[in-house]
Amino acid sequence: MVAIPIDQILAHLSEQGYYHGYLPVEREDPAEVMLAICRSLGELYVPEGCDPAAPIIRTAPTRAQRAAPFDRPEAIGWHGDFATHDPDRPELSAVYVTRSDPGGVGFGAWRLASVARVIAKLQTTHAGLRSFDLLREEPLPFSYADGEPTQWHLVLRPMPNGALGLRFYGPSIRRGCMAEYGEVSEPIAAALAELQQAADDVVELVPTRRGSLLVASNWFALHDRLEQTISAARPNREALLCFVSRQRLAGQG
Repeated sequence: MVAIPIDQILAHLSEQGYYHGYLPVEREDPAEVMLAICRSLGELYVPEGCDPAAPIIRTAPTRAQRAAPFDRPEAIGWHGDFATHDPDRPELSAVYVTRSDPGGVGFGAWRLASVARVIAKLQTTHAGLRSFDLLREEPLPFSYADGEPTQWHLVLRPMPNGALGLRFYGPSIRRGCMAEYGEVSEPIAAALAELQQAADDVVELVPTRRGSLLVASNWFALHDRLEQTISAARPNREALLCFVSRQRLAGQG
């Protein structure tokens, strides 16, 4: 089995909320490597419809309108996964690229931002401070899909370690606002824009290729996947997704 840098991954998760690296797999099954990584990080999360013994999602880029966000060609936008799940929201998301984007460097790249750095950036302006106060004090409506019941959550919430965690996916909040209010109010729209601008200001851009690995906290990091190519002539980008319900801490067995 390829050597997995678990201690390094845990250290980066603790420091900035995400880890990215290059882990080429030649002889092993990439899905087995992905499962080994996630089992080493904690308790596996089983998404609906997945095999409990191997809860892997394999991306399949498509232009289908009802496709999951990770399969659509356009950029996903800043988010943490499973923003509408409570209380069973998985703590970690892992992505392993098994086939590079046929469009070349830049297509399918990751954008990453530490929540701690996003919050620090928000607090440098008066507008950012207003948005920070709204997002940590006023529950907002979330709805993942049209017709789903609205859920109310704080975007910024205190976590057991004393830090502020983030629950965010812009389309879910906007859809929830439309369902509840018939509009996205100016204060909420401004707060969402300020948050996304703060993430843009502290972004780390990571081009992806076969062998690229990302592990991101869904509470302490924001991530995004940029536009990916849909090609009729060449195989499309492919990645494996796996999730961890509860992360083990550094030093735990």
